[in-house]
This record gives sequence, C-alpha cells and structure tokens, in this order.
Amino acid sequence: MRVTVKRWAKNQNAASVNYGPLSYSLAIKEEWKKYGKNPKWPEWEVLPRSDWNYGLVLNEKDPAKSLEVDRRKGDMANPFTAETTPVIIKAKAKKIPAWQPDRFNMVGKLQASPVKSDEKTESVTLIPMGAARLRVTTFPVIGNGPEAREWQAVKPSLLNASHLHDGDSLEAVNDGIEPRSSNDNNVPRFTWWDHRGTAEWIEWGFPKIRKVSAVQVYWFDDTGKGSCRIPQSWRLLYRVGEQWKPVESTGTAGTDLNKYNRVTFAPVECNGLRIEAQLQPKLSAGILEWKVE
Repeated sequence: MRVTVKRWAKNQNAASVNYGPLSYSLAIKEEWKKYGKNPKWPEWEVLPRSDWNYGLVLNEKDPAKSLEVDRRKGDMANPFTAETTPVIIKAKAKKIPAWQPDRFNMVGKLQASPVKSDEKTESVTLIPMGAARLRVTTFPVIGNGPEAREWQAVKPSLLNASHLHDGDSLEAVNDGIEPRSSNDNNVPRFTWWDHRGTAEWIEWGFPKIRKVSAVQVYWFDDTGKGSCRIPQSWRLLYRVGEQWKPVESTGTAGTDLNKYNRVTFAPVECNGLRIEAQLQPKLSAGILEWKVE
C-alpha cells in the first residue's frame, strides 16, 4: 500500500490523506461526558481534549512526501481504536486560530485553501478514520503565496436562550420567514421543548446601542401534533450594559394565535432585548418570528 493525497476541488480545494484504501483522520484526544436522564439508557457526548484546528503543510510537487508512515510495534490486535491501530501517519501542520467551533460545539463548512497561518509548524498524528470518534478527515491546506487566504472567524450569534430543542434553531426567530399560522410546520421555529411549565427566556443582543419602542411576537402552537402552546404569560426586558430592566409597556403582552402580538413601550436605548415567558403547566412553548421596531 502507498500514501496518497487527494485534493477536493469542489470542497474548497481541501485535502484528504489515504493509505491504501483507508482514509486517515487527525488523532484527537477525547473527553467523554454523560448526559440524558435515563440511567438505563446512558448517553454520551464526545468533546475534543486536544487541538484539532490544523491545516496540512504539504510538499507542492509531491504531497505524499510530506507524510511519514509509522508501523507501530507491540500488541495491536484492534485496528479500530486510536491506541491500538497498527499504522499511523505523521504529518506536518499549522494551527488555524480563527477556525473555531460554533455555539453548538460543531464545526462549520471549510473555507477555501490555501490558508494563511503564522503559527509554528508542528508534527501531528493521523489515524484510520474508523479508529476516530471525532473526525477531521478533510483538511485545509496551508499556503504562503499571494493566493493564500486569511481564515474568517465565525461571528458569534446574537441570540441566546435558557433552553433550545435540538431540532430547532435560535436564528428562526428573526430569519424573516413569515409563518402562515401558529401551527405552520413548514417554517423554521424556536421552542423550549421539552421544558414544560417552567420559567424560560430568549435574548436578542444588538452589536451596538439601538433605540426601540415596540416588538412583535408570533407564537408557535402545535395543537394536534405536540405539546407546545402559547405561554401562560410573558414580559419584555431591555439591557443596558449588563443590567436587565422591564420595559414600561403601554399594553398587555398578548398571546393570540395566528397573528403577531405587538407590544409598545416607552422608547429605550439598549444593547439587547429579552423575552421572559412562564410556560403553561405540563406544556412547552415556542416562537416562529420576533420583530423589533
């Protein structure tokens, strides 16, 4: 078998490393954390305990010459664990500091190679993809020429919430997609499911101070399909610095279905708004769209 490097023109000109028929991934140390509430069916999440944001430093004329095959000695009976896989590959790489996970601890789409990096060149270990639980298998490629690009850091989301259902999205509340009804399941939504009967919140931060005097909220309701209903009550707060204060509303915070519930208040200059909702007993709630005026 021999080492080969494939460049993926349709995936930002990234590179992958193969040894014979096996694709190789970066060896990442793992941290296992238990979550979930059912001890009879334990669930785990696997988080990185070592750096993973590397781009490969490759020989331009013959990329395979940048890689060194290491056949390990000893008891290597199981090729599908990082500790006992018998053949590893040593590669040269540089960190890309701006390449970071998002708020879900997920890694987004690759950016175009070659990539600039002023970090020092390091030796990293690659293991067969089948032996890796956390996988970086398609790598950015480091470059120094005029075509090399700076990696653009992902801007943090300005939205945050006390809880978010895995299948929903915070960005759904201000994506501009108009719902046809409160039970419109064809548009993205935000919900606090499966929290029921609890006090919850969602925040919308502003990159700079903004003057606001009204909001509109379109509540989600999946009667007949699930357990999300309008909240029992809710209120609006505004943020000045790090302090939250309730707005001086000129009316009630509505919970009507199939329409925007508009709340007006004395104008405030703030760097964020927060909806605090008390959910109905044994029921959850959600929002399809939230507008700020």
